[in-house]
Amino acid sequence: MASTEIVFIVTLVLYLVITRWKRRKEDSIIPEPEPKQPEWRDYSPLELREFNGVHRSLVFLAIKGTVYNVTLGSKFYGPKGPYSAFGGHDATRGLAKSSFDDEFIPDSEADDLDDWSDLNDEEKQTLDDWKAFFDQKYPAVGRLISNKEASQARTKMNNSPEKN
Repeated sequence: MASTEIVFIVTLVLYLVITRWKRRKEDSIIPEPEPKQPEWRDYSPLELREFNGVHRSLVFLAIKGTVYNVTLGSKFYGPKGPYSAFGGHDATRGLAKSSFDDEFIPDSEADDLDDWSDLNDEEKQTLDDWKAFFDQKYPAVGRLISNKEASQARTKMNNSPEKN
């Protein structure tokens, strides 16, 4: 009977020592500061594809013309995540159709943005639900513009009198 009590007391003491040690270790960890958000700007699909977690550490995706910084969710949207097909891309059509297939990821080199007018009512509702989710969960960092519009803006900026 005495040996049972000793085993119990030793086990209790070990438990208390280990839990206090773990708690002290957790308290000593300094939380990382929240990453600074990029300034709001326009992104073309060509620029957006650089933000896929491979070329840069930041992960962005676009939905209905809004670019979101989903870096905090990079385990989902980053290179090895289940939604990685959307990282660095316009995810509008893929999310609306609930598909990761490449055919629903617009070509980043196309001049014009994808037109979603052919989506049916159910797909549009699904898309609106996803948009509301991203609006609440991730910071918007910009607007998605067409490659053509981005090219025209660069030409206009290069030809401005201030540059010459």
